[in-house]
Amino acid sequence: MRSLLLLGCAACLTGALACGDSLTEGTTGDANPPALDLAGKVSGSDTVLSFTADARDNLGLKTIHVSVTGGVSFTFDTTFTSAVTSTSIPFTLSVPRSVPAGTAVTVVGYATDGSGNRSLADTLRLAIGNVVPPDARITNPQTGSIAVVGKSIVLSIVGKSGLRVRSLGFRTSGVLTTADSTIFSTPLRDSVAISDTLAIPDGTPAGQLTVVPFVYDSLGQRSLGPSIVLTVQTAAGSTSSPVVTFGTTPRVEVSDTINVAASDPTGIANLGYEVRGTPSGAVESADSLISTGQITSLFRTFTMRLPYTTFPKTVYIRAFATNANGTRAYALRANGEVRTDTVIVVAGATRPLPSGGSVADALYHPRKDRLYLTNIDRNRLEVFAFADSTFKPSISVGSRPWGITAWPRDRDGTMGDTLLVANSGGTSISYVDLNAVSTLSPSGRDVSAYALPNLIAYSVTSKESATVPGTFIQERTVYDFSDRPQFIAATCKGSTTPGTLCANSDVLLVYSTAPTGGQSIPFANKGSVRWENLTQRSSHFFFEQAMGQSAGRRDTLEVRRFAAAGFGSDSLLVPLTRAIEVVVERLGFRDTTYVRNSGNFRRAVIGEGGPVLGSRALMYDATRGMEANAQPSIDLGVSRAEDASDFIANAFSRVKGVAINFDGELAAIRGDSTYLLDATLRLQGLFQTSGGNPGFDFHPLNKGNGTSVPRQNCYSFAASSEPVVEIYENRSYARVNVVPIRDPIIGPIKSALRPTGEIVLVGATVRGVVIVTLPSNFVSGCP
Repeated sequence: MRSLLLLGCAACLTGALACGDSLTEGTTGDANPPALDLAGKVSGSDTVLSFTADARDNLGLKTIHVSVTGGVSFTFDTTFTSAVTSTSIPFTLSVPRSVPAGTAVTVVGYATDGSGNRSLADTLRLAIGNVVPPDARITNPQTGSIAVVGKSIVLSIVGKSGLRVRSLGFRTSGVLTTADSTIFSTPLRDSVAISDTLAIPDGTPAGQLTVVPFVYDSLGQRSLGPSIVLTVQTAAGSTSSPVVTFGTTPRVEVSDTINVAASDPTGIANLGYEVRGTPSGAVESADSLISTGQITSLFRTFTMRLPYTTFPKTVYIRAFATNANGTRAYALRANGEVRTDTVIVVAGATRPLPSGGSVADALYHPRKDRLYLTNIDRNRLEVFAFADSTFKPSISVGSRPWGITAWPRDRDGTMGDTLLVANSGGTSISYVDLNAVSTLSPSGRDVSAYALPNLIAYSVTSKESATVPGTFIQERTVYDFSDRPQFIAATCKGSTTPGTLCANSDVLLVYSTAPTGGQSIPFANKGSVRWENLTQRSSHFFFEQAMGQSAGRRDTLEVRRFAAAGFGSDSLLVPLTRAIEVVVERLGFRDTTYVRNSGNFRRAVIGEGGPVLGSRALMYDATRGMEANAQPSIDLGVSRAEDASDFIANAFSRVKGVAINFDGELAAIRGDSTYLLDATLRLQGLFQTSGGNPGFDFHPLNKGNGTSVPRQNCYSFAASSEPVVEIYENRSYARVNVVPIRDPIIGPIKSALRPTGEIVLVGATVRGVVIVTLPSNFVSGCP
């Protein structure tokens, strides 16, 4: 073999061809290195860390090395003894429970092939507990930017951590060694952004300067981000011109932001932007920042104050900068032309939540002129004040707050100053007193919690014997549902006359429950619907929609109430002697069953969630009361089983959201279209709403069932797959207008009427909460 290799090399030389340096005995001259990629995986447990290593080579892999450091330490090495050109190795590491969730973990891996070539090392950053790993990045300037001796450069740094950010900063190496950071005070946030100035002192030698960002979490753990490399040079001459860049979005709001950056070796003295109504027209809006000229790379985020009130409006934006020598330049395109971005100005104001998280539900309180949003990730209510369009201090509540409603005051829709919040992470309802204001609680306070009872259903089943025809065998089965509240609706018994006060003892809180996989068969991951009289401390379990008989069997229902923490007493809600027969499978409701109350607190609509067709809808009328019976068990206000099944026959859709108008005469079920139902669940018509978005709500003054005379306000608002809010009217069931917004609404949408008469629309988007304010005459009356 040696002689063949030598002859081969001689042939190379004779033919004037180069022989590879790696050519040795037993090799073929392979100079192509292998490749290895690391990828994280979502684990089903918070105490397990999962990832994969995918390696490949054109001829054959030899070894793979993986090391794990941080919250978990681990090393893996393997050698292949047969020809393997590609492989995927899964890793599942157990994490001690003593390691806090959010702790950073760094995975580094590389591979070698049979010729000794080694792949580039791949790095994967993970975090314990299935949370987003900590990260720090420099967004401006970019690698290759110039830093000048005797001047400064502004660094824009962003950082995030599942354990909240304690500090964010940078350190340098190379021709200059320094460090700086910003320390944050409580309440800490999970994502932050800062601007910091890096000064290049006189006497710094020219050369390369490496800048590495870092973030410290609330436990004091540090994580480094990807570095940038700056080129340090001595002061430049006077012939340079600023290099300008800017960033915006194709659709902007009047108070949106625009990022402008500029660099020049002589220093930046001024930078800003201009907005025109036509490409070459007069400037209609502008802003700029004046600097000392000592900063060679400057970045600024401007809040625009665009003077437009009619939407959509097309505008044209440019960005500029002036250097310390007075040379002015605009941002340019690659071909040297002045860059002019065409942007559409739209309605609304999008506000990110102050400390991150996600919104599950929202309520507008007219008397306070504030919006209250349940932040399910932060265990609190976010408070947005319309008076100055700012978020106020939040209100801490229970675990994982979901649904929210107000205590009913009267049939005119007047809300009390107490909010009710469903704590889906537990089994309680928070009472939030908006008047309990103090220095520590300037927005209100969670003053007490109502402990919801444990409601357990039983069935006594009579099955026909398989061996003795005509003979029935009885079995008793228990069905234990989760008691964790999800969506809630406040209703009130008594007179329906406008202006009638709602007595505290007449208030019934209708709620759906959040299911779990540990519930009794056949109700794993299925919830239930109930009401609770919060004053009398009594309960009802919704079974009326399931009344009937299954084929070949008879199930008689029994329901018991087991009080929690002394709220009420144990009681028998549905006695077996009442002989109420049900179809057991229809007792449960799929996950995310929606509940909404009417504006006058008379009715509630219930829509069964879940990603399947054939979902049920129910109406509830609190004024109907219980049946007249020696053992009253049936609530006459719950839709009959026949009406619930009739909706399925007429619509056969999955339910993505529900709404109900002021007097509860008309409800909407958002599915593939939006179905309008009267109080008896009869289908009145449908709106051809677009996309799969769940958001829909009626105008706050919408009354009647759409066919009654005289007509009241008959408008509705729907989210869309497009960045607009669609407006429909339930006379012709047609879309009559759209309101352009920046981003599509992806969650619920709520409408409200401010004391000023303005209409407020609130919806959740990918960037936060969008708030659209429409004039009082935007929609009025009915055609």
